[in-house]
Amino acid sequence: MIKRFAYYTCLLIFTCVAGCKQLPEKRLLPLLNETYRENDKKPFGGYVAHSIFKSTFNNRYIDVNEKPFDDAWDDMKDYSVNTQYSLFILLTKNLQVNQSEADAMVSFIEAGNDMFIATDYIDSNLLGKIKCEMERMGEIVSEVAGKMHETTISTDVGNGSSYQYYYYPFLNYFSGYDSGQVKVLGTNEINKPNYIILFIGKGRLYLHAAPRAFSNYFLLTGNNAGYLENALSYVRSEPKNIFWDEYYKNKIFSKRIRSGGDSYSPQNDFSPFNVINKNPPLRWAFWLAVIALLLYILSNIKRKQRIINEIQPNINTTVTFTETVGMLYLQKKNNKNISEKMITYFYEHIRNKYFLNMNQVNKEFINTLSAKSGVPIELTQKLFNTIEHVQTEENVSEMELLSLNELIQNFYKK
Repeated sequence: MIKRFAYYTCLLIFTCVAGCKQLPEKRLLPLLNETYRENDKKPFGGYVAHSIFKSTFNNRYIDVNEKPFDDAWDDMKDYSVNTQYSLFILLTKNLQVNQSEADAMVSFIEAGNDMFIATDYIDSNLLGKIKCEMERMGEIVSEVAGKMHETTISTDVGNGSSYQYYYYPFLNYFSGYDSGQVKVLGTNEINKPNYIILFIGKGRLYLHAAPRAFSNYFLLTGNNAGYLENALSYVRSEPKNIFWDEYYKNKIFSKRIRSGGDSYSPQNDFSPFNVINKNPPLRWAFWLAVIALLLYILSNIKRKQRIINEIQPNINTTVTFTETVGMLYLQKKNNKNISEKMITYFYEHIRNKYFLNMNQVNKEFINTLSAKSGVPIELTQKLFNTIEHVQTEENVSEMELLSLNELIQNFYKK
């Protein structure tokens, strides 16, 4: 086993080296990673957006933030003035924050500052504090199915101007907010609010559910640069300080190790190599293991006997088969069949978990199910009304299917 491991390790090293040498020759298509970084000129970088932000504010200097927000807010307090506000701009694919960072963001806004966030996903730590929900199912289904078309996005500025480009559709939107504290500033192609402003304390929080609308690709298509200019027309003019975030750019966060005063430093970020490097015994053991492995590989390069082929165990193909059948239903557009199976599975869940008879669904049954499950009766009633509607329909649309799935998932969560 050790010899086989050494052989494959050596083979992997040579393969990686050879692959790296050939990579530049094979890269014919542009990278589609959504980074939104200020100096990234690739299709989904933020170079154009950063330039427009800068020109909108009369080429003011924009500070680049590379710290978690709770630490950044501690620094801002040292030179913030109550009579003048600061603007914090955050564009990212996914916004993941811990409790401390979410608290700092709300405190920053309540103090009279503005924050502009454009992202596909907002962490529940922050959504819970601002009492808002984000609906993403439609866009996720579209991306999984690989469906692209001419998609549009609109603002209420400039007589409701619409802008479009060819890519995955803009379907994310916000819901569950207090309409008395929120104003809708823009909508997506299904006329759902995807750009809103929340008035929190003395400041404002601008939330946008389509960061691709601020990518180089979108803004350089046709006259789409006008979309960002219209979106920024709501932002208050003449901020004292402007901050552009580079910390939350599409990265996977690990739990940060905090020292003494809970202050941030790059050395406090957890990684296996940092742990090894900080402990001399581990460091010596690591390098001894590497040297021993290299010596073993060098002394056994010449193969002593032919490789014995491994007998592959039987593979459980149940999951693969299920995924294949599911994709087949999606490709066939058989939404009615899918909805029936979803309802059947849901009924079976109720029978097994709550021991209720599904033969007669009436008001008494709904009251009993609501009491046993803890799900509000309004949500339970809405779910069974939707089920009844779908069962009576001969054809089920994609939006009806998505609505049914969303209601069932909400029932499971609650």
